Amino acid sequence: MTGVQTAIDTSAVHSLIGWWRDAGVDCLVEEVAQPWLGRTAALKHVEAPPKDEMPATYPAFLNWLTSSPSIPEAGPTERRVAPAGTVGAALMIFIDLPEANDHSSGQLLTGDVGQLFDRMLAAIGFSRDTVYFASLCPGRPATGQIGQDQLPRLGEIARHHIALARPKRLWLLGQSTSSAILGLDALAARGKLHLINHDGCNVEAVAGLHPRLLLQNPARKAGAWADMQLLVKGLVG
Repeated sequence: MTGVQTAIDTSAVHSLIGWWRDAGVDCLVEEVAQPWLGRTAALKHVEAPPKDEMPATYPAFLNWLTSSPSIPEAGPTERRVAPAGTVGAALMIFIDLPEANDHSSGQLLTGDVGQLFDRMLAAIGFSRDTVYFASLCPGRPATGQIGQDQLPRLGEIARHHIALARPKRLWLLGQSTSSAILGLDALAARGKLHLINHDGCNVEAVAGLHPRLLLQNPARKAGAWADMQLLVKGLVG
């Protein structure tokens, strides 16, 4: 069998080679790396970025909370909502995240949810000025929910926050909040006092229902009232 010879257009070959030369490919490239510099180049060791440590003082921590890019689900700084109330108050309240319009007012718990929250506080002898309240996540994810995989880190941040604020008692509102801080489902956590010991700060905590849920299901207000009675027992009198 005789082979078939095909005429090669040398001008086309030179044109192709010139195109590759202009693109910066001026030598043969092989599958196996070659020691072009007479030695094998060692891979440069890339250091892992330093961990974003949480500040040890409250003012620095507050700035970190509202600006650090390492906080899960928090989003851009301009849409985060800072804690409010009185630092060092006897009662500290944690919710899961800001409501949809909270960032516009720069205040947590606005709208109908906030109005119910205010009534709940008044019913146990408190107001926004006499408590300290914060959100587990300072920003609001687009989904309106915190991913389950982010709760452990947010719980770690919250416990550090608690140690800096040093309240006498905690009110944890909502499923995500109880899960992150106590490691318990809200249903299992309710109806009892829980002791949180972190960085030398011992705080009793009560798990309760978020006002958002109570607006959706008013029939659960009786259960919320029982949680509130447990919360203030021994705290006010």
